[in-house]
Parts: sequence; C-alpha cells; structure tokens
Amino acid sequence: MPTIYERKPEYWTRDLADRAFESAVMASLGELGWEFQDNTTSHDRPDLYIFRQARGERVRLALELKEKRQHYRDRWAELAGLPEAELLVVDEVALRKLVAWAPRAHLLFWDDTRPDRPYVLFSIIDLLCMPKVRVQRPITLNSPLLKAKWLLDRRHGQILPDLNAVLATLDRYVAQDMWDDMRRLKAHGDFVGEKVETL
Repeated sequence: MPTIYERKPEYWTRDLADRAFESAVMASLGELGWEFQDNTTSHDRPDLYIFRQARGERVRLALELKEKRQHYRDRWAELAGLPEAELLVVDEVALRKLVAWAPRAHLLFWDDTRPDRPYVLFSIIDLLCMPKVRVQRPITLNSPLLKAKWLLDRRHGQILPDLNAVLATLDRYVAQDMWDDMRRLKAHGDFVGEKVETL
C-alpha cells in the first residue's frame, strides 16, 4: 500500500513566497521591453502570457514555469528509466493548462541541480510527441486523491544556458520555428532512446 503524501498548508505558503525563478523571468522580460501578463497566482491559467508581433499580427504565447530544486528520489528515476540527472518531473494538471494555447505554448524548467545549463524549454508539440512516463501518487488535500505526474527526459527539450537564450528561442519560435513544426510531415523530434519505425 503506497504511503499517502499529505500536502501541508505551509508547503503552499513556502512555494508562493519563494518566487525567485518567476521573478527572474519577469525581470528579463521587462529588461527587453516585452509585454507580458503575470498569472503565477492563478490555478487555471499558465504562469505567463507573453505578447509578441509575428508575421504582422499580435500573438499571445503561454509559458508555464517549473523548477527542479533538488535531486529526485531513486524511485522516480527507476520508474522513468532515466539517470536522475536527466529527469524532470511535472504535474500533468500544469501541462493541461497549456493545451488551450497550443501551438504557442511552452514549458520552461529551471533545473537548479545543473547550474552549467539550467534552463530546459519544451514546446507543446515536443510534449505531445516525445516519449514520456506517466505516473500517479496518492496525496491528501481535503480528501485522499491521486495526482498525475509526467516524468520527462531533459534531453528532449532545448537546453539553454541563460534566460536571454530562452527568450531569443521563444521569439524565434513564434516567428518561424512553430510554422516549421506545424508543417513538417516526418515524425517530430529526434528523441533520445526512441526509434520511429518506417512501415
């Protein structure tokens, strides 16, 4: 019988208080003069909307922000079939919030365990197409529930050294790369450990 993990109120308070990553992203957007909307206190919307001009029109990009603050337990890496250093874990419900904003929707991880290249960016198309492991674990909020998690390989995203590189990648994506991804006929991505068979 799995142990039920109880999410205590003080955990939420701590998470909301420690917003260094979110603040750094918004500071970088501000330095570039990019228009954005902060949704980080919302449970129903992606953390940020970013507004850009692309092909002569104003477009909205949705960005969900997640952190890996410490190494995961061995069991997570075992279930994922990955070295722990390549593992990222995200709540499925957080990713569902991006669906309405596809294809201009991204997940950005800040991996504090990898200070050399800490930022990992996934487009919604990457998240749709790449190999992944889904698990769920018991938690207690007001009553016992199951919470779904995705176990991701960080090598399947774009690994970037700093926020300037992240924002340049997003800008290029809405201007051109998104259209390439949408129109490509062959299988999307060259993902570690995956072989796409030709019939």
